[in-house]
Amino acid sequence: MISDRVKIAFIGAGAIGSLFGGLLSKGGEDVLLIGRQPHIDAISKNGLFISGVEEFNVKIDSSSNPFDAIGSDLMIITTKAYDTRDALKDIVPILERDTIVMSLQNGAGNIEEISKFVEKQNILGSVTSMGAFIESPGKIQYRGKGKTFIGPYSEKNNCAKEVVKIFKKAGITAEYTNDIESEIWSKVIINSAINPLASIFDGENGILLDKNLLEIVREVTIEGKMILDNDGITIPDDIFEKTLEVIKNTSKNINSTLLDLRKGNKTEIDYITGKIVETGERLGIPAPFNKALLNILKFKENKLIQKS
Repeated sequence: MISDRVKIAFIGAGAIGSLFGGLLSKGGEDVLLIGRQPHIDAISKNGLFISGVEEFNVKIDSSSNPFDAIGSDLMIITTKAYDTRDALKDIVPILERDTIVMSLQNGAGNIEEISKFVEKQNILGSVTSMGAFIESPGKIQYRGKGKTFIGPYSEKNNCAKEVVKIFKKAGITAEYTNDIESEIWSKVIINSAINPLASIFDGENGILLDKNLLEIVREVTIEGKMILDNDGITIPDDIFEKTLEVIKNTSKNINSTLLDLRKGNKTEIDYITGKIVETGERLGIPAPFNKALLNILKFKENKLIQKS
């Protein structure tokens, strides 16, 4: 993949894909956004508008046809977690032997799904704390800066550090990790404590700073860490403190799960809280707090989808 200019395609360019694609394009990289209408049509006509933390408009190649990504050196999957398999089926026919595929998605299990279609040495994982949402077709609201961790799925892959350099060149705070699994699962635990609880009460993340709800947040993080520790995954001892920091820093934000619920869309909760519960069941470890939140959230999700 090493070259002066890398051809990058974002597969499933929603809010995060468009944000990263816009920043990379603004930084001089060759970027293509693959996404759905009417978002892609608006970008094709008027360029991509980004406002919030940074404000700019950038002309960027975009298409709703995955086959237009042929010849890409780096394909970054930014679909919803439940769309990963379909996204891979779309691009497998155009993957070249040395094409690198990177997951930049919410939840756990995405890299494992990609590995069913792509050689492990060609896979990167990444996780970000940057926030964004689609304000309207072609317009992205950049809600918060954050750090993006990038790491290889296989020791044979040496492209992660190169991608970190590309991201940094575009002004994105990126860092290499040789344990991307730990970073992904740490974010899953943080999201499992924030997303379902704030969504159940239909409020901004800051609602969780209430002492009664914060106690539930604490128990959810402790439970998640215990399960993942038993599965051999390294989770920081201060995961609750990290979660509290995220809540404070995003106190005015509406999390992605609640945004989906308000739109009557399917959420990614099965790949966040659901994955913790699933791991606990596999190990024979109960997850009562996570299980309760998952059941309540799924009930709410099903009711809202039925209405929409």
